Amino acid sequence: MEIFETTLRDGEQQAYLHLMAQQKEALAIALEQLGVDIIDAGFPAASAVDLDGVRRIARATEQVQLSVLCRPVTRDIRMAHDAVGAAAARSRIATSARPFDLLARGPAERSAGFRKTRDRSRRLMQEARSWFPRAQYYLICAGDRDPSFLVDLAADVAAAGATHVVIADTLSTMEPGSFGALVKQIRGALPPDVIVGVHCHNQLGLSLMNSVAGIRAGAQQVEVTIGNTGDGGGNAALEQVLAYAHFFGGDDPDFANGCKMSRLNDVIEMFLAYSGLTLSPNKALIGEISFLVETGIHQSIPDHVKQRVFQPKVIGRATRNVIGRHSGRAGIADQLDRLRIDPARIDQGALYREVMKAAEQTGLVAEAEFRRIAAQVMRKEFCDAR
Repeated sequence: MEIFETTLRDGEQQAYLHLMAQQKEALAIALEQLGVDIIDAGFPAASAVDLDGVRRIARATEQVQLSVLCRPVTRDIRMAHDAVGAAAARSRIATSARPFDLLARGPAERSAGFRKTRDRSRRLMQEARSWFPRAQYYLICAGDRDPSFLVDLAADVAAAGATHVVIADTLSTMEPGSFGALVKQIRGALPPDVIVGVHCHNQLGLSLMNSVAGIRAGAQQVEVTIGNTGDGGGNAALEQVLAYAHFFGGDDPDFANGCKMSRLNDVIEMFLAYSGLTLSPNKALIGEISFLVETGIHQSIPDHVKQRVFQPKVIGRATRNVIGRHSGRAGIADQLDRLRIDPARIDQGALYREVMKAAEQTGLVAEAEFRRIAAQVMRKEFCDAR
């Protein structure tokens, strides 16, 4: 499974998300160190900042493949080639048909539109390959297209030189069953040396499972962004795809990848610092409190059971218990251990009762307040003993 990281291009299309060229450069270096296979360097024709970002990324990275997006016009292809400069040998151009070329009202108009799209796409791929060693064609809005047309279009662009064909659920209109079936159908129509990729949006929360379904159906490349960023509900999350591959992929070669999971949290923190984004605090894997545990039921889970769940240390994070009115005695014992308070010196039953009294007023009992209560209980025990 190749990881196509598109935070710096498609992720940045999210409203209110803007990265400066030098920030993209630093993130690209970090993503290469993480071990992603392809970095989507940007859309040079979009703005001067985007053009500068592509140039900086091309100069700053060393071996990672680069992808550059363009509209289906010659001047964009040339601009993309100029932007990557000496990195052209490890780069690819990525493009698609214009969205409105795929829309038609009646059968005759639809048939004419399909022919026009196929002809234009063939010419586009031929020209793209004259400039780049690799060319990627997006089957955009795949859930709203005639599958047989998409199969024919994919075969056309592959014959014309496309090295990668990406099935994109642009509008979040597909679910794992239908998406996997489409990927399998298109994969079967293409030569083995053409890489099939998936690009799944998240408006209905299905981007991860659609991506997984695509990989299981024969796709070899998955497009991701940090934290589900991007337009249209965002994209499949880099951290979730990697965690799925680590936890569920096991020895399945379809999910094998070269990413260094221990570096993931550092990359995410860099991105959040640059972008200024505020995530939901309990967002899976990367939210501020996603690995904090307050409830007594979960705090008392035996260690041998905890070892069977995803371990946050894999991505550079850690589980931590906090004390609140939902906590139990196991949480109290853990807090004593973490704060290096000898449990033999304190009546834990009395401590639990006093902590719960405080929690009824404040909800959460901070560490300083826990220490104060523990000291108070120990003083009372000492006085009673005298």
